[in-house]
Amino acid sequence: MDAPVVPSLVLEIENRVAEFAPSSDGEEGVRPAMTLGKDTVNDFVSENPFSSRSHARIEFQHNDFFLVDHSTNGCYVQTEDEQVTHVHRGRLRLWGAGWISLGSPLHVGTPIHFRQGD
Repeated sequence: MDAPVVPSLVLEIENRVAEFAPSSDGEEGVRPAMTLGKDTVNDFVSENPFSSRSHARIEFQHNDFFLVDHSTNGCYVQTEDEQVTHVHRGRLRLWGAGWISLGSPLHVGTPIHFRQGD
């Protein structure tokens, strides 16, 4: 019997790439979420002047990835259907591929590209 396939989420901005691949079996040492923000302790560090030190996190729940915002300015997310959503102290399911901007609209600065991993 084959092991279940666990999806991953890839984040890219300029020349930086990070992949979030949670464990399907609760494996110890695997992080339950990926953090995003200005502070260097985050898994993905943002240089956007409108982002917070601890801006948001990406969680994996029920076989889906969710962006959870806990910032002052919120996040702007564009999914592959070109729909833009402002997430402020809330959560949004990330599907397919798209763009995330921490703290400012997508046309300001350099947004983070996300896509489902291979």
